[in-house]
Amino acid sequence: MNRFLRNILLLIAASIVLKVAYLVFAYYVLDNPEVLTLDGYSSILNRNDASWYEKIANNWYPEITDVRDLGYSHDADFKQSEWAFFPLYPWLNRVMMSLFHITFNQSGFILSLLFSTLAFIGFYIFCELFTRDPKRSLYCSLVFLLFPFHYYFSMMYSEALFFTLLIFAFISIHNRKYYFIPFLLFPLALVRPFGIIALVPLYLYYLERENILVGYKLDLKTLFSRRNILKSLLFITGPIAFLLYLVYQKQMTDHYFAFSIAQAGWYREFRLPFLSFFRSGDFPTQFNSVFTILLIVFSAFIWKRNPLSLNIFIWLSILVPLCSGSVGSMPRFGSVLFPLTIIVGTWLYQNKCRSAILVLFFALQIFVFYYWLQWHPFSF
Repeated sequence: MNRFLRNILLLIAASIVLKVAYLVFAYYVLDNPEVLTLDGYSSILNRNDASWYEKIANNWYPEITDVRDLGYSHDADFKQSEWAFFPLYPWLNRVMMSLFHITFNQSGFILSLLFSTLAFIGFYIFCELFTRDPKRSLYCSLVFLLFPFHYYFSMMYSEALFFTLLIFAFISIHNRKYYFIPFLLFPLALVRPFGIIALVPLYLYYLERENILVGYKLDLKTLFSRRNILKSLLFITGPIAFLLYLVYQKQMTDHYFAFSIAQAGWYREFRLPFLSFFRSGDFPTQFNSVFTILLIVFSAFIWKRNPLSLNIFIWLSILVPLCSGSVGSMPRFGSVLFPLTIIVGTWLYQNKCRSAILVLFFALQIFVFYYWLQWHPFSF
């Protein structure tokens, strides 16, 4: 067995062990024997906003005639709607439920196993391509798997699906297998709003791999050459998917950007990023504010260690959510910042206590997972 396959199998095994750890921990915390059944275990993966995906999977999106039904918030008065969530993840569940006559919990469980595994494998493949060091890549992948807030990849959320499509798009570009790009970008734009924004760093990464963008220098002649324009058309499937979804929203709600209007139900509104910090005194807001500031400081510190494309990806991933006027869910949004994980994992790999650090990360992830089991706002 070659080293690559062995590392992939080790990573899959680690992913399975982690999910068993969730099960055992949930059994003792909730003190409920039903957790040990398939339905019981899958139910603990369905928390918080996963219920919205379940609602969409069962009933699809409602037609809206009053814009207030999309969502609003005013002090303690608020209304939320399904339109805040993008359609691909609930659609996949809906298809599986229809084809195999299973419940949302069962389809969500299968998809969480599938896409969390693909996400971890994709991270390892890209890391090995990027670092050319299989041992270090395996360690970085274990850091990615065990990082405290990365349990979201195994829940009934869209994180694993989004990251799988994103990382395999980067892998396809790195290997110059551009014929995969249209099939990855079309669904990517339908998983979450950031999918269309992610096309910017993906295209920059393509330009870097083609030596059209070297450092900060852009070869304009090659950029506008016929050959490059034709290859660049492969990236158009993402915008096409996004535009089609805008038209669908217009037909159903009379608003092209219904998903954006619906964010008001979660007390999100456009603000300058720095105005989103410490807006309230509750623990989640305080923690998320500090966590995000640390992300920003670290991202600035390691700027020179990444190509421009990955730096743009990092900063867009941080600043775009902050423009919503909230730091809510920032640890979850930060889970896809794979370039940071590669750098952190590389530093930790050089530490003599690297195995102990993995154990610490595992303990912290299980500790944070406790808030998920308790439906605590810290886990939103």
